[in-house]
Amino acid sequence: MSSLIFFMLIVFGSYFFSVPRFRWGSIQLNNIYYRETEDLPGWLYGAEYFIFTFLVISILLIILVTFYKRNKRIRKKIRHKYEDYFASGLVSYLYSGQGKNDGDKNPEIEGFKTALKDDYAKRIFINTLRRIRTQTLGDVRDKTLTIYNTYKFDYLIRAYLHSPYLRKKLFALKVISDFQLEGYEHYIFKLIKHKNNVLHSEALVTLVKLKKLDNLQLLLHLKINLTIWDINVIIKTVLDLKRKDINCLTLMESNNTKVSVLGIMLARLNLRQDLKMNIRQKIGNADDLVNEEAYLAYVSFAGEENDFDFLIDKFELATEKAKISIIKALASNPNKTTSIQFLELIVKNETFILKLEALQVLLLLDLSAVVRFKRSENITIRNICSQVLDFNL
Repeated sequence: MSSLIFFMLIVFGSYFFSVPRFRWGSIQLNNIYYRETEDLPGWLYGAEYFIFTFLVISILLIILVTFYKRNKRIRKKIRHKYEDYFASGLVSYLYSGQGKNDGDKNPEIEGFKTALKDDYAKRIFINTLRRIRTQTLGDVRDKTLTIYNTYKFDYLIRAYLHSPYLRKKLFALKVISDFQLEGYEHYIFKLIKHKNNVLHSEALVTLVKLKKLDNLQLLLHLKINLTIWDINVIIKTVLDLKRKDINCLTLMESNNTKVSVLGIMLARLNLRQDLKMNIRQKIGNADDLVNEEAYLAYVSFAGEENDFDFLIDKFELATEKAKISIIKALASNPNKTTSIQFLELIVKNETFILKLEALQVLLLLDLSAVVRFKRSENITIRNICSQVLDFNL
């Protein structure tokens, strides 16, 4: 913005000081400043005006920055004052012996009403109460909801959900999810189709916490494009909530590849050994992400010799990340001979990274094989062996 103003001032000033008079129809005005510049060479006039404009802009910027910093300090001071006032009163009440249904009768809680005159104070109050709620359990946690309901903030949350400002929408979603508020689902479902990825993900998390996605089964029918970020956020939320009621199989079988990935990842993280064969069927999938997650999940469940035989047989279909996972898992193969033979093939034929991983596993299974590779005619293999042996000395 300042650059635009600077440019406009240069253009305007260059014209204003360079013409002897101005005409507007029949009106004519002499430019009294023209006499001061008419005898100057063009380059000197331009240089002087450029310097003048730069000084004016610099002074304006200094004033604006000073004003901004002062306003920020004042606002920060006010925020801390509100936070201290609200926190001390809330903690005093929440840990008192009063029942969880008499929040509106407590003088300290009732006294907050005089301070809650504007949205800024209300937002600080709600946020303070929300943080207390997320860090407490039992009666204290129940009391936070009672206090929230006492002040009837519904109108504020609805206004924030409809606000054009992202930060207000996100604040409303966090309040809804943390206080488990009902009645906002219709608008939240609209937000999960929003183009803004942050807002879209927060809306999904809110619905997961409210259990409005029917144990995630509603994802099978919602026409939304999940991102990797969405998948990770949903998984983190499910794990944090310690939910074990998710039907991973129906998610895995979805035609939506991202939903299928979500199901596979949840099956792996929840140790769903009963779904091992279903996951095995996903290996070699045309979608790279589904294929990779299927490999990673199956590797984590591999324990029997036929599991490792299958992984060796399908090794070439795996992504590099999955190949590294398979190589590391071969140390646990009951048939050590098969593992050693396959690892030797990797050292001879695969890429540098895979050679390195294979040699590190071979070091655990058969030191003599590593020594043989140390004398290999292939200089790359010899160098990798040296790295592995030096690192493990």
